Amino acid sequence: MNIPKCPVCGNTMQVTELYCPHDGITIRGTFELSPLATLPKEDAELVILFLRARGNLKKLERITGIGYFALRGKIEKIVKSMGMTLLEEEEEEMPEESEDPLKLLKEGKISVEEAIRRMKKS
Repeated sequence: MNIPKCPVCGNTMQVTELYCPHDGITIRGTFELSPLATLPKEDAELVILFLRARGNLKKLERITGIGYFALRGKIEKIVKSMGMTLLEEEEEEMPEESEDPLKLLKEGKISVEEAIRRMKKS
Protein backbone atom coordinates (compact mmCIF):
# COMPACT_ATOMS: atom_id res chain seq x y z
CA MET A 1 0.00 0.00 0.00
CA ASN A 2 1.38 3.36 -0.98
CA ILE A 3 0.07 6.31 1.02
CA PRO A 4 -0.85 8.98 -1.54
CA LYS A 5 0.09 12.61 -1.46
CA CYS A 6 -2.53 15.27 -0.80
CA PRO A 7 -3.92 16.53 -4.15
CA VAL A 8 -4.06 20.08 -2.75
CA CYS A 9 -0.75 20.63 -0.92
CA GLY A 10 1.33 17.57 -1.90
CA ASN A 11 2.05 16.45 1.67
CA THR A 12 1.70 12.80 2.70
CA MET A 13 -1.83 11.86 3.67
CA GLN A 14 -2.41 10.44 7.17
CA VAL A 15 -4.28 7.25 8.08
CA THR A 16 -7.15 8.09 10.43
CA GLU A 17 -9.46 5.10 10.11
CA LEU A 18 -9.11 1.31 10.25
CA TYR A 19 -11.91 -1.07 9.29
CA CYS A 20 -12.38 -4.83 9.87
CA PRO A 21 -14.63 -6.27 7.14
CA HIS A 22 -15.09 -9.47 9.17
CA ASP A 23 -16.62 -7.77 12.22
CA GLY A 24 -17.72 -4.47 10.69
CA ILE A 25 -15.70 -2.60 13.34
CA THR A 26 -14.26 0.82 12.50
CA ILE A 27 -11.62 2.53 14.62
CA ARG A 28 -10.92 6.21 14.12
CA GLY A 29 -7.82 8.03 15.28
CA THR A 30 -4.38 8.92 13.98
CA PHE A 31 -2.28 5.87 13.18
CA GLU A 32 1.45 5.65 12.67
CA LEU A 33 2.60 3.74 9.64
CA SER A 34 5.76 1.81 8.99
CA PRO A 35 8.16 3.73 6.73
CA LEU A 36 7.74 0.80 4.32
CA ALA A 37 4.07 1.69 3.84
CA THR A 38 4.96 5.02 2.25
CA LEU A 39 7.30 3.60 -0.40
CA PRO A 40 6.34 3.76 -4.05
CA LYS A 41 5.26 0.34 -5.38
CA GLU A 42 8.50 -0.22 -7.32
CA ASP A 43 10.66 0.46 -4.25
CA ALA A 44 8.47 -1.72 -2.01
CA GLU A 45 8.78 -4.59 -4.51
CA LEU A 46 12.58 -4.23 -4.52
CA VAL A 47 12.65 -4.31 -0.69
CA ILE A 48 10.51 -7.47 -0.73
CA LEU A 49 12.84 -9.12 -3.26
CA PHE A 50 15.85 -8.02 -1.18
CA LEU A 51 14.34 -9.68 1.89
CA ARG A 52 13.42 -12.82 -0.04
CA ALA A 53 17.05 -12.98 -1.25
CA ARG A 54 18.08 -12.75 2.44
CA GLY A 55 19.85 -9.46 1.80
CA ASN A 56 22.18 -11.03 -0.76
CA LEU A 57 22.79 -8.37 -3.42
CA LYS A 58 24.58 -10.86 -5.72
CA LYS A 59 21.48 -13.07 -5.73
CA LEU A 60 19.28 -10.01 -6.26
CA GLU A 61 21.51 -9.01 -9.16
CA ARG A 62 20.91 -12.41 -10.82
CA ILE A 63 17.13 -12.19 -10.22
CA THR A 64 16.62 -8.62 -11.44
CA GLY A 65 19.35 -8.25 -14.04
CA ILE A 66 20.33 -4.94 -12.41
CA GLY A 67 24.04 -4.50 -11.64
CA TYR A 68 25.37 -4.90 -8.10
CA PHE A 69 26.36 -1.25 -7.62
CA ALA A 70 23.10 0.03 -9.14
CA LEU A 71 21.15 -2.21 -6.72
CA ARG A 72 23.25 -1.04 -3.80
CA GLY A 73 22.56 2.57 -4.77
CA LYS A 74 18.82 1.88 -5.06
CA ILE A 75 18.71 0.22 -1.62
CA GLU A 76 20.65 3.14 -0.09
CA LYS A 77 18.25 5.62 -1.73
CA ILE A 78 15.24 3.69 -0.37
CA VAL A 79 16.71 3.61 3.15
CA LYS A 80 17.33 7.37 3.07
CA SER A 81 13.86 8.07 1.59
CA MET A 82 12.39 6.39 4.69
CA GLY A 83 14.27 8.91 6.86
CA MET A 84 16.85 6.39 8.10
CA THR A 85 20.62 6.39 8.15
CA LEU A 86 22.75 3.54 6.87
CA LEU A 87 24.45 1.44 9.54
CA GLU A 88 27.91 2.51 8.36
CA GLU A 89 26.92 6.14 8.89
CA GLU A 90 25.70 5.34 12.42
CA GLU A 91 28.97 3.53 13.18
CA GLU A 92 30.92 6.57 11.94
CA GLU A 93 28.98 8.75 14.40
CA MET A 94 29.93 6.52 17.38
CA PRO A 95 32.11 8.27 19.97
CA GLU A 96 35.73 7.17 20.33
CA GLU A 97 36.41 3.96 22.30
CA SER A 98 38.68 5.90 24.66
CA GLU A 99 35.87 8.20 25.89
CA ASP A 100 34.31 7.44 29.30
CA PRO A 101 31.47 4.97 28.69
CA LEU A 102 29.44 6.12 31.72
CA LYS A 103 29.64 9.74 30.61
CA LEU A 104 28.59 8.79 27.07
CA LEU A 105 25.72 6.69 28.43
CA LYS A 106 24.51 9.56 30.63
CA GLU A 107 24.61 11.91 27.62
CA GLY A 108 22.61 9.38 25.58
CA LYS A 109 25.38 8.96 23.01
CA ILE A 110 25.63 5.18 23.48
CA SER A 111 23.29 2.42 24.62
CA VAL A 112 23.52 0.51 27.91
CA GLU A 113 24.73 -2.54 25.94
CA GLU A 114 27.48 -0.48 24.29
CA ALA A 115 28.55 0.97 27.66
CA ILE A 116 28.78 -2.53 29.16
CA ARG A 117 30.74 -3.76 26.13
CA ARG A 118 33.19 -0.87 26.46
CA MET A 119 33.60 -1.37 30.23
CA LYS A 120 34.32 -5.08 29.77
CA LYS A 121 36.89 -4.24 27.10
CA SER A 122 38.87 -1.88 29.37
